[in-house]
Amino acid sequence: MNHILRNVLLTALAACTFGSCKKTTDDETAAAAQRYFEAWRTIHYPNAVEKDGIYIIEDKAGTGMEWRENLPITFLTYTMRNQDGTVSYNSDEAWARQLGTWNRTHYYGPQVAMTGEGLSYAGLDALLDGMRQGGTRTAIVPSWMMTYDRYDDPEEYMKHTTEASTTIYTIKFLDQTDNLQDYEFREMKAYAKEHWNVTDTLSTAAVFFKSHSDLGKEPEAMPNDTTVYINYIGRRISDGQVFDTNIADTAKFYHIYNASKTYEPISVSWAEKPADIKMDGSSVVSGFGHGLAAMHPGESASFVFGYDLGYGSSGSKDTNMIPPYAALRFDVQMVPEP
Repeated sequence: MNHILRNVLLTALAACTFGSCKKTTDDETAAAAQRYFEAWRTIHYPNAVEKDGIYIIEDKAGTGMEWRENLPITFLTYTMRNQDGTVSYNSDEAWARQLGTWNRTHYYGPQVAMTGEGLSYAGLDALLDGMRQGGTRTAIVPSWMMTYDRYDDPEEYMKHTTEASTTIYTIKFLDQTDNLQDYEFREMKAYAKEHWNVTDTLSTAAVFFKSHSDLGKEPEAMPNDTTVYINYIGRRISDGQVFDTNIADTAKFYHIYNASKTYEPISVSWAEKPADIKMDGSSVVSGFGHGLAAMHPGESASFVFGYDLGYGSSGSKDTNMIPPYAALRFDVQMVPEP
């Protein structure tokens, strides 16, 4: 197609789709959106293969288990692109390096996605359908497939065009489970076994704890209502990246040093209950509180805990360093008052 004619066609269809042309009925709006989509797809992805309402551009088969709709939790890495090619979201390190957006402190790796009817877009389930573990698929998900509703055939989806944008997904399917807490618990147990030969959790919470100090048979108990000082390092267990520390050299080594921050031992106010322990006057996440509560005066220890005792299903949105559903490790050392 002549490129001038092509641009005129796309401009005209886009104008009708996005408000310049008069819209008399919802059916006409949906039809205009479909005409624009087909014109755009024919030009940019003429060889894309239609499947259940989406259009597969590239498919690299995996060799593991096949994705199952009845398992509600899927682990994957993915990249989302708009129709103009702009990347709107990316969790794949290789893509980030190619795009020049890679940041060594950001988390790249498996993301937790809720999938299946009522939990994810129909288009996402259609994209995952038939994939095997380790496989990668790139597909166009039209706007009308970006809905939580389910219909019997693609024509029904087209009648219910949403305000969402058509998106190009590249997804690598990694794993699935029906119980995220159990899955993460197994991962933490394997981690604690490998690093510290620890297989049991604390009696107070699902925290795997390892002391690095010889405290004797009857270690001194930590008095309540007292203040101690610690150095600490917090890291993601998925890749070992440190996300927080009060040790300057460690912060510099892991590229999180902040010149405006004071790096020195930090005070911890002890309490009978882990939930009441405060660090520098502020509350701490539950897993960190339980780990501290298990320590004794002068001790050094490491411990890991899951997302339910940490930053939950949201992660740390302000830094992009703690992803949703992250298991975390802390290394803590009791030190003299500075």
